[in-house]
Parts: sequence; C-alpha cells; structure tokens
Amino acid sequence: MNTYQPQLIKSLHIVKPNFHAFTARFHAKLEESNITMQYPSAAYFNEKSYILYCVLERIVRHLDNPSSVVPFLTFHLQYLKKMGVTPKEISLLCDAFYDTLNEHLGRLFTAQTQFAWQKALRYFESFANTTLFNKTNVISLEQKITQLRTSKL
Repeated sequence: MNTYQPQLIKSLHIVKPNFHAFTARFHAKLEESNITMQYPSAAYFNEKSYILYCVLERIVRHLDNPSSVVPFLTFHLQYLKKMGVTPKEISLLCDAFYDTLNEHLGRLFTAQTQFAWQKALRYFESFANTTLFNKTNVISLEQKITQLRTSKL
C-alpha cells in the first residue's frame, strides 16, 4: 500500500479546500444508492465534514504502518455497525466514495490515482468485512480442495 500512498494523499489535498462539497456529493450518492442502513443526514455530514476529512487523512497517512491504523479504523467502523451496515453496503459505500472522488477530481483523477483508490478501498472493504462480520475473502486449503473435488464430479 505504501507505493500508492503519495497518490492518495495528493488527491486528498486536492479535495480538502472544498471538502464540504465533497461530503454533500457523497451524501447525494448514498441517497441514490440501495443502501438501507441509517446513515447521517446531509446537515450532519456538512457539520462533521472536517472531522471526516481528518479521519480519512489519518488513515491514508498511516497505511504504511498497519499497527497504528488498525485500532483507529476498528474504532471508527463501530459507527457503521451501529448504523446497521451490511457487507453489501460496505461495497456500496466504497463504490459511492470512489464515484464521488471521480466526479470531484475530474481530470485530476488519473489512472494512477484511480488504481491507488481502488487498492485502498478494496483494503477497507476487506478489513471492514473481516472486522464487522468475520467474513474473509481468503479460502483455506481445505476449502480449495473441496471445491476442486466438487467441480471434478
């Protein structure tokens, strides 16, 4: 993740001066989505936009040091849990965030930046699903052997 960190930080710095507009656009994306969890109102998003930015920046700045990010991220994931998030909605949140970045950054959302955010959001989605739902995308060797045997029958 360390190799993508400069792209992530650069894009956050571009978004920072107008983060209120970013959070408003993100909230609109949530309203358009199939998310059923109880997410905060647009007014709350606006009120807390600076805090949201600081949380996001801290996570991105410390991606190269997972031992410092994991407790912080785990703590903030509890807000999603309290809102009734599902594994599918974790994916929808990531998609909405990515789409918001794409619209907000426009031509500055280069192929490198897109790839960096795709990697970061996949990490977040996997971590969130593991932390909140004990769900993993890792298949054990035993499961793999069973799958292979089943497919040969």
